Amino acid sequence: MDILLAAGFVAAFTIYWLLQWRSGFFSTRYYLQLLGLLLLVLIGTLLLVQLWIPALPLALIVLVLTGYHAGLFGFKLLFDADNKYRKAHRPNRALVQYPVPHQRLTITTADGVKLSALHLPHETADRAVIVCHGAGRSKNTMGIMQTCTILATRYAVFPFDFRGHMESGGLYHADNSTEQDLNAVIDYVRGLGYERIAVFGWSVGASTALLAAANGSPIAAIVAAAPPPVSLERYHLFETLRRYPFLRIPGTASAAVSRYMRVSPRLPLMNTLDYADRVPPIPIFMAYNDFDTTLKISVEAFERLLEHLPPSTEAMHLPGSGHVFDWPNTFFFWQRMMDWLEANF
Repeated sequence: MDILLAAGFVAAFTIYWLLQWRSGFFSTRYYLQLLGLLLLVLIGTLLLVQLWIPALPLALIVLVLTGYHAGLFGFKLLFDADNKYRKAHRPNRALVQYPVPHQRLTITTADGVKLSALHLPHETADRAVIVCHGAGRSKNTMGIMQTCTILATRYAVFPFDFRGHMESGGLYHADNSTEQDLNAVIDYVRGLGYERIAVFGWSVGASTALLAAANGSPIAAIVAAAPPPVSLERYHLFETLRRYPFLRIPGTASAAVSRYMRVSPRLPLMNTLDYADRVPPIPIFMAYNDFDTTLKISVEAFERLLEHLPPSTEAMHLPGSGHVFDWPNTFFFWQRMMDWLEANF
């Protein structure tokens, strides 16, 4: 009995984490993900009962693993359920399907990573907008989906998942490698015949758009929503992993479960200030809050970043705390974004 339970636990553990870490299998299967965690907890508990007295050291290992998966199960059940009554900003994290016609795409980067993308077509548009999400978010995050459907009323729109996020392959290293993802999508969109391409980027997506432009990518205009004006070392997850290295494995595993972000930080981490001075004088629309609740930084940091960007940059200073997608700021941001694109793109 002990051997069967141990084998079952090892097999369930291996299969679950291969699917969770190496693919986006669970990213659209919330309840199956919960079932996998619950199965690990149940098998681990049974195994714990069998081993507690005859094999105490092994039992303690099983206890830690079982407790960890029980914690993940509780987090997913209590804090990630779609129907949970929550604070107003929490729906920004919700994962949603697109309510408008779209085509699913798979785009391969120069280094072989397969990206999951969508094409929201427009019958008469001769211009395209590529949409880049932030770290720990995806093309299916509520705010990104809403932005895409608004943009699709005037343009062909192409949202995608960065490497290591949601349904895309690879690992997210929090460095400049996301530029390869954006360039692959740009090449794909240009291959469809679109010569004028704008990029909407949120958070890390905005920094990636600025990086690609600084390195000569053919981008006609950029909407930069809250580009981190500091190194990503300030991001709470990466700062925690730097301070407490022993949390690297459970911390990154938790990010894979709770944010569908398969992350393995690799120095040097992305820093927008490293290349802001090299961004060419293309139209840029940058939005930011009084206080950024994700990076825990004030408006002064964004104003310093503005000083390094070209004079063609137009700024929108949103009142209060948030990360751009925070009501009612979101409405005014979308309204001004569409007017700005119409005038500058």
